[in-house]
Amino acid sequence: MEHPHPSVPSPGAPFDAVPFGHPLPEGTGVCWEDPREIHRVVVRFAGPAPRPEDLRLEYWGSRWPEQRLPKDRQPGGGDVGWWELGNWYQGGWRAADTHVDVEGDTATFAFRPVNAREFPQLADFAAPYRYTLKVRVACLPGAPAITALQAFTNSTWEAREVRLAWARTPRKPVQVEALNGVVAAVATQAPTATHLQVWVTTNPDPNCFDRTLVTVDAGHGFTFAVDDLAEGPLFLPHLGVAVLPGQDPRSYRAVAAAVKENGQATLYDRVGQLPEQTWRGAWEGMPPKRRPIYLPLGLEGGRQRFRLDGDGGVLFRTNNHFLESRPGRETPRLAQDGACLHFRFGLTETPVARTIEDASIPIGHTTWEVDGLRVEQTAFATALEGTDPEGPLPAGDTFTVFLARFTFTNPTAQPKEAVLPVECRADDAPEALEVDGEGMLWAGDHLRGQVVAAGSPTIAHGVPAWCWLLAPGETRTALVKIPYVLLTEEAERQALQALDYEREQAAVAAYWRRRLDQGMRLITPEPMLNEFHRAHAGHLLINCEREPESDRRFARVGSFNYGAFSNESCMMVVDLDRRGYHQEARACLEAWLHYQGTVVLPGDFSSREGILYGAGGYEHGGYNQHHGWILWCLAEHYRFTRDAEWLRHAAPGILAGAEWIVRERNRTADRDDLGRGLLPAGSLEDIGDWWFWLSTNCYTWRGLDAAAWALAQIHHPEASRLRWEAGSYRDSILQAFREASRRSPVVRLRDGTAVPKIPSHVHRRGRCFGWICETLEGAIHLLISRALGANSREAEWILKDYEDNLYLSNQWGYTLDDFEAHWFGRGGMSMQSCLLFDVEPYLYRDDVKHALRAAFNAIAAGYFPDVRMITEHALPHLGDWRGDHYKSSDEANATGWLRYLFVREEGEELLLGQAVPREWLRAGQRCGVERAGTHFGPMSLRYAGGTDQIRADLEGPRRNPPRRIRLRFRHPEGRPLEQVRVNGEPYTDIEGEWVRLPGDVGNATIIAHWSG
Repeated sequence: MEHPHPSVPSPGAPFDAVPFGHPLPEGTGVCWEDPREIHRVVVRFAGPAPRPEDLRLEYWGSRWPEQRLPKDRQPGGGDVGWWELGNWYQGGWRAADTHVDVEGDTATFAFRPVNAREFPQLADFAAPYRYTLKVRVACLPGAPAITALQAFTNSTWEAREVRLAWARTPRKPVQVEALNGVVAAVATQAPTATHLQVWVTTNPDPNCFDRTLVTVDAGHGFTFAVDDLAEGPLFLPHLGVAVLPGQDPRSYRAVAAAVKENGQATLYDRVGQLPEQTWRGAWEGMPPKRRPIYLPLGLEGGRQRFRLDGDGGVLFRTNNHFLESRPGRETPRLAQDGACLHFRFGLTETPVARTIEDASIPIGHTTWEVDGLRVEQTAFATALEGTDPEGPLPAGDTFTVFLARFTFTNPTAQPKEAVLPVECRADDAPEALEVDGEGMLWAGDHLRGQVVAAGSPTIAHGVPAWCWLLAPGETRTALVKIPYVLLTEEAERQALQALDYEREQAAVAAYWRRRLDQGMRLITPEPMLNEFHRAHAGHLLINCEREPESDRRFARVGSFNYGAFSNESCMMVVDLDRRGYHQEARACLEAWLHYQGTVVLPGDFSSREGILYGAGGYEHGGYNQHHGWILWCLAEHYRFTRDAEWLRHAAPGILAGAEWIVRERNRTADRDDLGRGLLPAGSLEDIGDWWFWLSTNCYTWRGLDAAAWALAQIHHPEASRLRWEAGSYRDSILQAFREASRRSPVVRLRDGTAVPKIPSHVHRRGRCFGWICETLEGAIHLLISRALGANSREAEWILKDYEDNLYLSNQWGYTLDDFEAHWFGRGGMSMQSCLLFDVEPYLYRDDVKHALRAAFNAIAAGYFPDVRMITEHALPHLGDWRGDHYKSSDEANATGWLRYLFVREEGEELLLGQAVPREWLRAGQRCGVERAGTHFGPMSLRYAGGTDQIRADLEGPRRNPPRRIRLRFRHPEGRPLEQVRVNGEPYTDIEGEWVRLPGDVGNATIIAHWSG
């Protein structure tokens, strides 16, 4: 079958999508880069068409029709971000339910309703079309060859006229081509004006992929969507051209003048013009939190965790599959009794007060007012054998107990009845409990726990309840002990009874204080930030789960449902290194090295040999970027530790991981499309569609580049070859996505200009569907990974597009009821506010105002101050929570941003105080970091604001000092440096706000003075 060229259509005629697809290799069908809504297929043969019963039309499957786009609106919001539209590799062929008419050499297929036979369960969806990326015709052997194929959608043709107004005469002849359209004529009206006659598609469906794109090349190519001209001209000052509707006679200069007169600015530019965002401004600008979030409780590295809800109830055994994948002591017990258990104690989700111990330790304190009574709960997790505050790290499969004290107080002048019911549900069904003389709770012969309280309970419908009549001012307490696993041995039951609440609370608190004191300390004038930063260290240590009978850890990104999503796990591991927990970071890395090559990634890959992803059953997600992230993280750990012995130990795994990338890239070297030289197609983050994704390739390249660097540090003989491979890979990425950008329609900015758009995968011509593909995994990763320079013109376009069109939008971000009132305080972040590294590109560019806004807004959007943790998703709206918590990967990014305000590595330089908020350096303020791990060794930095001076006390890194240290003094009023003294002596190596110090300066006191 020859690939047809589109002919000049007629007005209102149906649109044939075949000329704009790619022929299938077998010559019996066509595929497209975007899904098409096919209503009719016409096939022509080289001879008489086969009989209808000898023909079959097949289409490529996807989530459609169970999941389908609406036809009356562009869907937005968080949930649609997880929708998938299909891909070329997965889905499989489906036989279409069709009616076939045969006449001469032509067969025409019309679709019967999709719910007639194919999907009868969809009673309300009788679609007479199929939504697909591919169609093909199947015939019996010996049938005549197919000579032509047409696939008609419900779009129709319409003639349009377009004008190109140039700033100056184009240097080359203007070349024009169309996708989903026909360029009927190109005429030069004047040296700076080109007139186009274009046949375009029309369709009222806002989600139709038939829209016409026109690509223009007069030396520098660009593409525009003809439908975008309905909103007015497209002004492209970087190319010196304006694209106008045919009836608009204006010149380029006139359009430029109109844009200037309009006086609009991009959000990026507006941020730069406004005072910098503050933490208090970000926090107060967010909607209030709508309901309490749960608090995870567990031992450090422990596998047995409890979810403490806002009503004081506790839920556990929700992740048994992980505990079964790597058997431990608890695994046989879960085989005996693995029911998910949920205990509730008759309280509401509206406590009057809630906090955690020391504002940082996983011991929950909650208070309710119930009919005049004050009810207080203090709850935590401890080991069945008790916690040793100075003891070694507990085993991952240590039997764990939920321990809670309920205190009932009558503050009134009248007697009040206090009631403590203990309700249990097993696998969401009521479970009747009985109580013996020692307060042991039994469900049949299964011990569920113990209640230590005065008096005997009453039992109604299997729910025991302890009741007391409290006199005015009287207090009663009750203790509840609930083991995670079924305790089958008498010694275990005795250990449960022997657990002393006061001793265990003190021991657990002391243990966590000791562990948190070992890591980096953040000092700011904002208690919420200090508390969160400290508390997060405990979240990391809990979620980095210890493997039974091993020193390895699995960096689980959520406490209950999520395993080791390796890209996000690496975010945790890097934060461990930033905090100085190097041994814990190494234990996580060892798990990936140990299980390397055991699990394949979902993609068009040839082997699993060398893949870094497997984690003994804890691996999760299948994101193709996992592999590159782990390679990078291995190299990053060496940067933090400079442990050459460890690096030599890890080198075989690093080399194997690098070679996997090289082999897989070689498999795409002969492609004749934009996938050439990239990693083969595979899945994205939470999106199973296999494409040549931008973010996957960025992080895979970064991993290869880091591997080459690391191996060079130990003079590995393959290092130079891998360095060349990494350079070649980066070139392929930039070449492919720049061409993809040329094929994608330009996008409007709020200042009236239009700029190129780099798509999320190379075969997408424009924006992807949903916030995950478009915002979370979009072009910004070129900057984050440093595949593209952060100060490039392309980088500016990317950042402006994100701010103007993605972070705040109907389809790809949060919507605002009052844009002007809230854009500053609720923008600059994705719908998973602390997962996307949107702060880093701003820091790379030294856009401090933008970085502070992005960081503070993102943290404020997800932060729950009562439990000092961040939600995974503030969804469905800001103020809500959703996801698995502790979401320690997202939190790690947030605490990393807070560190970067004070300490950031830039190659062989150490930047100190780059983005410290100006208000934190006012007279009387103190801020800084202590015991921060860096690429050059541990260091501390403390600022003190004074009258007309700011003091910085530096304990510089000494292990392998940086080439240079740059220390910034961000004066509260933005004044540049005037006088500087270092250790009491005048110092002149200054520039603007920066003091340039020798890398080996060590301990120093630097004081910046300003005249009054």
